[in-house]
Amino acid sequence: MPFDAGVMYAVVSQLKESAVGSRIEKVYQPERDEIVLLLRSKNGSRKLLLSASAGCSRVGYINADRENPAVPPMFCMLLRKHLTGGYITGVRQIGFDRAMEIALVSSDELGYSSEKYLICEIMGTYSNVILLDKDKHVMSVLHPVSLGADNKRQVLPGFLYENPDPQPGKINVPDVTKEIFERIVQNDINSSVSMAADKFLVSHFAGLSPLTAREIVYRAAKSTSAPLNLCEAEKLWFYFSAIYTELLQNGKYSPCLISDKNGKVIDFSFCEIRQYAADCVVKKYDDISEMLDVFYEEKDRLQSIRRRGQDILRLLTNASQRIAKKTELQLASLEESKQAEKWKLYGDLVTANIYLLKKGMTDVTLVNYFDEAMPEIRIKLNERYTPAQNAQAFYKKYNKAKSAGVMCLKQLEESKAENAYIETVFDSLAKAENESDLAEVRAELAMSGYGKKLDNMRRSHGVGKDRQKLKKNPKPLHFVTSDGFDVYCGKNNIQNDYVTTKLADKNDYWFHVKNAAGSHVVLKCGDTEPPAQSFTECAKIALYYSSEREKPQTAVDYTKARYVKKPSGAKPGFVIYEKNYTAYVTADKSEVQKLSADNNS
Repeated sequence: MPFDAGVMYAVVSQLKESAVGSRIEKVYQPERDEIVLLLRSKNGSRKLLLSASAGCSRVGYINADRENPAVPPMFCMLLRKHLTGGYITGVRQIGFDRAMEIALVSSDELGYSSEKYLICEIMGTYSNVILLDKDKHVMSVLHPVSLGADNKRQVLPGFLYENPDPQPGKINVPDVTKEIFERIVQNDINSSVSMAADKFLVSHFAGLSPLTAREIVYRAAKSTSAPLNLCEAEKLWFYFSAIYTELLQNGKYSPCLISDKNGKVIDFSFCEIRQYAADCVVKKYDDISEMLDVFYEEKDRLQSIRRRGQDILRLLTNASQRIAKKTELQLASLEESKQAEKWKLYGDLVTANIYLLKKGMTDVTLVNYFDEAMPEIRIKLNERYTPAQNAQAFYKKYNKAKSAGVMCLKQLEESKAENAYIETVFDSLAKAENESDLAEVRAELAMSGYGKKLDNMRRSHGVGKDRQKLKKNPKPLHFVTSDGFDVYCGKNNIQNDYVTTKLADKNDYWFHVKNAAGSHVVLKCGDTEPPAQSFTECAKIALYYSSEREKPQTAVDYTKARYVKKPSGAKPGFVIYEKNYTAYVTADKSEVQKLSADNNS
């Protein structure tokens, strides 16, 4: 993982300078695996995040506010009891590992000062936050660890805290000398000449991330994929030592964030990264926490919403699978209905030749008077029926198939419409940013007839009914064009209805991506005709907040709001429109963010 021991060392160095001496004002637990400490010092207030999330575990300062639950979890309540009002007296890294210890002094129930320790272990799925007393016994733990097949140490209240188990067969970076390094390199060259140099570093030295290992190899051999036998041991040691000597002995680090050409962040490091050349953009930071916050911000939001919206996701997934199965059966029935004319022909021929048939016959070959290309037809009969009964059986099949064809076409249209609606809710879920947005999606599903299924889904997974109150007036996204026009964009179908039917005046312009799920966007212009630039910017907003955002040159329809109608009884977010124009644009995240009213305020 990118958060390696070097990054932890840099974070600890920052906290030693800024957090020691700070007072813990408040403790929050916005997510089940995140703790936020509000620290106050002479330099102001800062929020320190301790995250034990499997995919986003880290330690560092954050800027954005977290949405807290109405009822704090028990672990949060206990931390508030023991830490609120306390002072941080020290911060240290445990060994050269992804674990950190925060020493604190706080008052107990009788008002006496007592020492406590807060441990944060950043180890992927095994990440944890642990509160210890002055004797290093566990008082409480975020994720209790009992003794099992995969666990060599227990982390439970009352147990003496033990440091994380060292990685077997690996040497800690601070313990490595030139002689040890070159000997291990030579031994591996003799035993396995084809081994990649970066894999060699990761497999023999604890605390290195794959990115740092590749950087060392790149500097030594000018290639990230160079095999070990083509690397000079002395050069590998020089760059290995240069990176970690600068960090461990001089306390210097150079945080940097690596992004692809489209601006998507892909990695980060505590040291300067040179290996990507012109393929990626490497941005340097002075603040290690700021860099981590930028890297994890979007990932945190998506993971949080994904976790909180699991009930919605399961419901939508089940509904989508159900519609797919139903559509398959309907298509099969429609194919069968195409046999209707065959059954009618059989009935007509049996009736015309009824004098030639007798009860007990299993099949008969008759002259086809209706098709010269097929002069004779062999027809299977039911031996238990009379000729007249066989004819009636064929006519019955004909009528049934004919009716089924009409019904199947109607049901296929209904399935198609329901599937299109489910896709819009999937899109709304992807755009949800907080619990209020999820509450609106749940309310929308209840309005669409999925409320009971949603409640059953939540109960089956041990979750109570949604207690989040739905706001009377939704709060859609607000943008301002470069020409100063206000633009509103719905994040879900309830907001889409609000934007289209409440906010939009008849002369405002309405935008929507063509033939796909997406947001309703309204350009507020009244009787003023906006310039072309405003239309282009609104089309880009509509495309970015749709399911087609990754596609280049995508069609976006726009028209006056007066030509947009919501049919009676239609599901949330469904409208019809006419007299529209079409623009072809490409979504640009940075451009859309610049237009946000929050950024312009």
